[in-house]
Amino acid sequence: MAGKTDVPPRQMAMRLLLPEEKLYALNRFYPGVENRAALAAARAFTEKSPAAFVVVGRRQSGKTHLLKGILLNWERGAFIDAAPLAGWTERETTRLFREAAAFPLICIDNLDAVPAPKNLHEEVFNLFNALSSTGGHIAVSMKTSPAKAEMPDYLSSRLLTGMVVTLKRPADEERADILRKIAQDRSIGLTPRALGYILERSGRSVGDLLALVGRLEKSFTPGSKRIGLQLLKRVLDSEVS
Repeated sequence: MAGKTDVPPRQMAMRLLLPEEKLYALNRFYPGVENRAALAAARAFTEKSPAAFVVVGRRQSGKTHLLKGILLNWERGAFIDAAPLAGWTERETTRLFREAAAFPLICIDNLDAVPAPKNLHEEVFNLFNALSSTGGHIAVSMKTSPAKAEMPDYLSSRLLTGMVVTLKRPADEERADILRKIAQDRSIGLTPRALGYILERSGRSVGDLLALVGRLEKSFTPGSKRIGLQLLKRVLDSEVS
């Protein structure tokens, strides 16, 4: 459910496709030391307890990855990105969440995105109650804790009854190990100098590393060669020119 389209909500609330299953599985989440507890909590939630899971973190901290990894552990579930819903009418938003209530798990990404439909919080609250009455589950991502977010108390109090975890950016010394694992998972070999160049060029978040390796993935056949510094520079420079 990435945004407003002419596709009926029930068809939009689909299980992730196979390529995303490979990309967003929980065993491909790179926690580093700081986020091991958050990953463990996500795995515990996939055992269907407690009823709610909230992941908090800055942009590109891995919130979406964790939510999709959780979704992939359910037989049936729906994924809603709240950020693109800004242009939706209240009627469209109501219909979307009523259709979503048919699933045993609902993952809502960017719940505190602004702007948002006027009735978003009310519909999430109603969905939470509907899922609670049927034994369903809800997982959401936010930039800040429900206790501090700009949302009605009736919703924040519900979310705080569940598990709340915070994702942190990895320490500088961990980024090299995380980058190696990201590249290895994509069958990309990097020489030490190429790896160092990427670390210098990318931001601190795991999302930054994923984005840069993703660009390399499009430029090379997986496993075809080991990427050295000069080849890496040529690829990245050609994207800019």
